[in-house]
Amino acid sequence: MRIELLDNLTGKWAMQWIVAWFVFGVIALSTGFWLTTEHTRLDWFYLGVSLVGLVCVVSLSFRRNVMGNGLGMAATAGEVVVQGTSGAVGLMLAPLFNFFTHVYGLVYWSKNTDPDGNMVPKSATKWVWLVTLAFIAIGLAMFPIVNDFLAQKGYAVVQDDGSQFLGLIDFYWINVFAFVLSITAQATMILRYSFNWWIWIAVNFVWLIVNLMSGNYIFAIQTMVYQINAFIGLYEWKRSASQNKVG
Repeated sequence: MRIELLDNLTGKWAMQWIVAWFVFGVIALSTGFWLTTEHTRLDWFYLGVSLVGLVCVVSLSFRRNVMGNGLGMAATAGEVVVQGTSGAVGLMLAPLFNFFTHVYGLVYWSKNTDPDGNMVPKSATKWVWLVTLAFIAIGLAMFPIVNDFLAQKGYAVVQDDGSQFLGLIDFYWINVFAFVLSITAQATMILRYSFNWWIWIAVNFVWLIVNLMSGNYIFAIQTMVYQINAFIGLYEWKRSASQNKVG
């Protein structure tokens, strides 16, 4: 279904949208930074990484290879440093995984571009959907085992502290779900499947819960800024895939 407003935002108004969204993101993240952090050097560093992340995700949504995957490498490398220096060594796994996917994406996307030099996304077959859902299911089943193994080595990715969301769901499992979904979303994005944005939309909702429960309000703000971009990315990629009739 074509939506005129979204056609304009991803077409003739694309640059104006990108600038407006980026400025909004900078204001939101900066406000969260000043109000919720102690302004340590590490806080400043992560703010810088987050700003690089803004440019990265909007570039990915508009299928820009060098800006998207190139800055994605920089942002994820920064996240690895932040997690490591803050003692959350286990949480280095996700950005480390994402770093290498961006390296692969930089090469893979360059081989699948349109005349304007933008990556051409592809639609998923039912088989790809089934494989993706199986990947998520296996990831959810295996994650506790891997997490316990890492915990024995002193590198637990998610701590099971007994807390619950609305007294119904263990915070531990919310974290597990968020972790597995984000890895899946990243992989399907790099493989150029337009439906990856549906997964990112789900990821952002889950991560919002995680960030609010942990009191990490700057990341909660970042998640919602990313969520706006995810809807634009979904529309842009699906439109492009349809126009190019790939996959």
